[in-house]
Amino acid sequence: MVGSVSVLAVLAAVGAWMYFVYRLSDPVPAAFGARVDGKSIVVKMALCPTDVIRRVEVTDADDDKSANPKVLWCASNPTTAAARSGVVKLWSGEGFERHAPELAQSAIPRNLVVGYVDPSGGGLDDVFTLRTVSAAKLKPGQYWTRDGARTAAQIDAQLNCRSSN
Repeated sequence: MVGSVSVLAVLAAVGAWMYFVYRLSDPVPAAFGARVDGKSIVVKMALCPTDVIRRVEVTDADDDKSANPKVLWCASNPTTAAARSGVVKLWSGEGFERHAPELAQSAIPRNLVVGYVDPSGGGLDDVFTLRTVSAAKLKPGQYWTRDGARTAAQIDAQLNCRSSN
């Protein structure tokens, strides 16, 4: 009886340790990047070369009144290599077959959720505080992420993409 209780205690301890390790290893969602180019906000979404963007959406990150915040701007069906690789000039629709009209400067919220939807209905998103992005001191080719300044390649590298070869 004592032996079986000891075995159960050891199994419980090992199970608790494995659960703890598993929970700690949950991946943090990939950080997108953003930068301000003149009066434009340019976002770099983390993508693998085989990922496909169907639609890009922007919502107000501070809209906590609704389970589904209102879409402020969207664009669909990328037509350029830049848009297909996740580089999006918000509010312009540049590089997309269809897009919503430009949002008035006064209607742009302080905190944005920018995300994409793929053909399966899945996708990724990230939140940006425009004041932080605007204040970032970036070199050419860099975007501001929650982890600091990163290049497009560094943003994509977070995903550990598998080679299509």
